[in-house]
Amino acid sequence: MNILIFSVSIGNGHDQVAHTIRNEFLSANPNNSVKIINTISLISPLLDKVILDSYLNILKFYPKAWGKIYEKTNKLDPIIDINDITNKLSTMWFKKPIVNFEPDIVFCTHSFPASIISNIKEKKIISCPLITIITDYNIHSSYINDYTDYYVIPHESLSYAMEDLGVSPQKILSFGIPIRKEFTMTMDKHTLIKKLKLENKNTILVMGGGLGLGSINRIVKELDRKLKDVQIIAVAGRNERLEVKLKNLDTKNHLVVYGFINNIHELLEISDLVITKPGGVTTAEILSREKPLIIFSPLPGQESDNAEFLINYGVAATTSDVSKIPPLINQILHYEARIESMRKLSAYLKKPDSAANIERFIEQRYGKIHS
Repeated sequence: MNILIFSVSIGNGHDQVAHTIRNEFLSANPNNSVKIINTISLISPLLDKVILDSYLNILKFYPKAWGKIYEKTNKLDPIIDINDITNKLSTMWFKKPIVNFEPDIVFCTHSFPASIISNIKEKKIISCPLITIITDYNIHSSYINDYTDYYVIPHESLSYAMEDLGVSPQKILSFGIPIRKEFTMTMDKHTLIKKLKLENKNTILVMGGGLGLGSINRIVKELDRKLKDVQIIAVAGRNERLEVKLKNLDTKNHLVVYGFINNIHELLEISDLVITKPGGVTTAEILSREKPLIIFSPLPGQESDNAEFLINYGVAATTSDVSKIPPLINQILHYEARIESMRKLSAYLKKPDSAANIERFIEQRYGKIHS
């Protein structure tokens, strides 16, 4: 099968899901041909950089503005008409690479390319199935398009939101957010501790996604000031300035600092509790290891919606005050019933086999056509 995946390189989540899907299809059948296209870079590499830089600046300096944009576009009749924009874009940049690749299936991991491909299908330039993967624990109306064949959603409890937006139940696949195969593996905590040369004690993992956002430096200093005999693991992501700051801290507790890493599954396994911003993919990874979660500094928009979903399901706690994080940690870790409740509820929400289930569904639904 020829599988074409459209992503958008804003943050890491959409790209990570795209590569997870790619790897799953190649692992299932090496004869599959899989191509990932960065949607905005296809239009213009310069535009891709401008948009990414603008996005990062909004998140850092004007997060409430991002929340307003998210809110205003989350309507069936939004102020910004995405369909009008994509109608103009569809044949200008996308027709040739799509037609040349001759895809049997098209996946989109972001609402922007999903709208473009739906428009291309409407023009009958292609007729293959379009599958949109929603990568947050909320449903934004921009994902909904007339010519999408299936939607992969994070959990079946969100089906009502899809149906409210007019999506037929037959188009809804409750497979979850695709995460890397490593998160399905059985791991031994003590073996990992030795491998990573860490200490065997209560461990708090602090991270802020691939961009290293979310007051990580302040949180680490507050944990070190108020907690005793713990191990703090801080992941700075691609934020090199933050990594340097963290490594220069003089702490009484054992502090281990990482930059951008590929073994977050191992760090999650050895951690007793996680503090992070609630990005969709990050959240799915934490749920897969059934770890207690403290949400701090969610961005207005999809992260705030993710936080609401997780707190309502009892798998997370939150505070907007850094000074309240240490006592919140103590409340959770010193109350076994609460830890057990969070684990059980995480087990209900987690979908670590999403990518495998997507591949299996496509093979069963469409594989015979192309054999």
